[in-house]
Amino acid sequence: MTATPTPPSAVAPELARLELALSALVRWSESRHIRAEVARRSGFDMPSSSLRLLEHFEAAGPMRVSDIAECLRIDISTASLQLRRLRADALVSRRTDPADGRSGVIAITEEGRRALALVRSARCDLLAETFDATPPEQLGHAADVLGLIQEHMLTAAQHTTDPE
Repeated sequence: MTATPTPPSAVAPELARLELALSALVRWSESRHIRAEVARRSGFDMPSSSLRLLEHFEAAGPMRVSDIAECLRIDISTASLQLRRLRADALVSRRTDPADGRSGVIAITEEGRRALALVRSARCDLLAETFDATPPEQLGHAADVLGLIQEHMLTAAQHTTDPE
């Protein structure tokens, strides 16, 4: 059974404003122009899904492909396909699982960390240009709020069970 979405008029105005702002931020970061500019500045042109995988490895550490797929809620074949390009570009590598020598884990490489740092730097430069007239204390407050949102979402994801 699926939940019926709450009509926008019944949502708290603050949440409706937050949803609009987050949606605009995602559209901006995923836009063709911004992605192309990040690729030009960083020297790394990769799909958003590949970038998310690198960010995930940096945060979570080495993982088995099946665990990656489960964590990201994607099919194992999709995860394997996305990992193939990252491995070909030497941004991740397959290693023996230290906990179980019979299986392997995927881990971010130093080159992957370097690529991620360059992409993040390019995105920060673009954000700096976009928010050049915004006082630093407002940017700090926005970062605090977004950090809180991230914490809530991570906590909620840990408590959500897969419906399958």
